[in-house]
Amino acid sequence: MKILAATGTRADWGLLVPVLKRLRDDSRFDLEIAVTGQHLKLGNSSLNAIAQDGFEIDHKIPMGLTNDDSEVALTQAMGACIAGSGAVLAQAKPDLCLVLGDRYEVLCFVSAALISQVPVAHLCGGDLTYGAFDDSIRHAITKMSALHFVTNADAARRIQQLGEDPSHVIISGSPGIDRILAQPIVARDQFVAEVGLSESGDFILVSFHPETLATDKAAQLSALMKALAVFPEVGLVLTGSNADPGGQAIDEAFSGLAEMRENAVFHTSLGSRLYFSAMAHSSLMLGNSSSGLFEAPSFRIPTVNIGDRQAGRPRARSVIDCAATVDAISEAIIYARTLDCRNVENPFGCGRAAEIIVETLAEFDTLAELNKKRFRDFRV
Repeated sequence: MKILAATGTRADWGLLVPVLKRLRDDSRFDLEIAVTGQHLKLGNSSLNAIAQDGFEIDHKIPMGLTNDDSEVALTQAMGACIAGSGAVLAQAKPDLCLVLGDRYEVLCFVSAALISQVPVAHLCGGDLTYGAFDDSIRHAITKMSALHFVTNADAARRIQQLGEDPSHVIISGSPGIDRILAQPIVARDQFVAEVGLSESGDFILVSFHPETLATDKAAQLSALMKALAVFPEVGLVLTGSNADPGGQAIDEAFSGLAEMRENAVFHTSLGSRLYFSAMAHSSLMLGNSSSGLFEAPSFRIPTVNIGDRQAGRPRARSVIDCAATVDAISEAIIYARTLDCRNVENPFGCGRAAEIIVETLAEFDTLAELNKKRFRDFRV
């Protein structure tokens, strides 16, 4: 079975890796990798992470992403991605496409796969994130996909509500848990040296993205920056934002803060090795990244989750939700630093997602009929 996996960001790549490694090492599958989106943005280092993970890039789908993250620029980039995806699909002739998540790059690729009559296996669908247009994108990808591997039972139920065949909805858990269990953690002194952080005291890992449905993105960023100033003694490891509208402003603010503050560093992309090591050595995670909900609980650290970007997703008891105001963020940080997270359970699986996904795919001898879906009515 020939599988074409598509990735557009460092985030979906990190989650896909456990599945891709298992597919690559299994003689029943012929795997090719297509990259697009932020991977190909000038100055982004995530292509290095793909090479470090031991994979070659078979196809590139340029979108022309620049520092212009306006709505007009992104819709133009989406058009380029659909056209490029169609060309790659025609060249690669896969039996199945594999994608993960809810990014617009994935929506473009899956749209081309639908028209090209190539069935799609979608990972991590069925979730809810009320504060972002990712919600609509995720559900749209679900309706264009034939197989669904989800992280939890609530997500499986929602996909069935969307009319999908229950036999094609599989609860695998998150492959991110697989990666955590397999990823060696860099020793603290080595980590500090590699990222350029001051060795004194603890540090907070900060990962923040635009809340795309919010009308006050600038105010949210301002509140976060002012809240960080309340804790000048605490180190900061700041990571780059995504390519959504408003992401460039976050990167500029974080970069400027790192230049002014001796105990702060900014990295556009840490890569999975250093990102997970940052989680392992940090006192808490701060921001609105899904990794604060999916991965951070496995490191037994608290997460301060700002705003509504992740609203609707399951939470471990180590996740503290707060409004995007200076006082709310500051109070949540103070409270989080008192939490004992040693016995926290992660609600997104036990580390067997890749095994479940690959063995399920191997059961499908013929894929040609998968796209001939029938809507399954859900009684209410």
